[in-house]
Amino acid sequence: MTYGPLPPFETASGRETVRGDVPGRRDLLALAGLLLEYPDDELDARRQEALAAAQALPDSESARHLVRFARWFAAQDADDLRRVYVQTFDHTRRNALYATYATYGDTRGRGAALAALRELYAGAGFQARADELPDYLPTVLEFAAFADDESGQVALAQARPGVEVVARSLRESGSGWASLLDAVLGCLPPADAPTQHQIDQLVAAGPPVELVGALREGDDHA
Repeated sequence: MTYGPLPPFETASGRETVRGDVPGRRDLLALAGLLLEYPDDELDARRQEALAAAQALPDSESARHLVRFARWFAAQDADDLRRVYVQTFDHTRRNALYATYATYGDTRGRGAALAALRELYAGAGFQARADELPDYLPTVLEFAAFADDESGQVALAQARPGVEVVARSLRESGSGWASLLDAVLGCLPPADAPTQHQIDQLVAAGPPVELVGALREGDDHA
């Protein structure tokens, strides 16, 4: 994958934010989406640049979480970082970086959620990545950083359960990526009481699973 200029040095800067308590929200989401990608050679070479971009964000609780993560990220051994990334996000269902997975898991209902995201992207003129599902969290964050406010809020609201499930799981395991998910959480639209209740249930039980083929309830792999 080829990465563009790191925010806040690109056109997302200066756009109005939906939540006034998170100044620079669009730049923060764009940078968080980039840093959630697999740390390949190209991203590895830009870790100090990413730290500088995080430090340049307007001060907020989310920005402080992002700076904390970027400092940790910049200090890691590159090979260890790749190994831990795979262990963290590719082998644990609660840490899956797919925004609708926490809500729908391996059930058939996830298809409609993915279709809704594709329709949302198409309506906004956004070209999603061909090599990932539309609910891949870095893609959702990229979309929210550059789409109009209404469309961005719709995508972020759909992502909220997944972000909360992953964030809490990472905190519990002491993962270095926990601060990055906490930075994203601070930029999401607030959940109403029924949605929060649903999120709390998902956090407790993990993503739902349909008993199809060899997949069993309680299997901890995506």
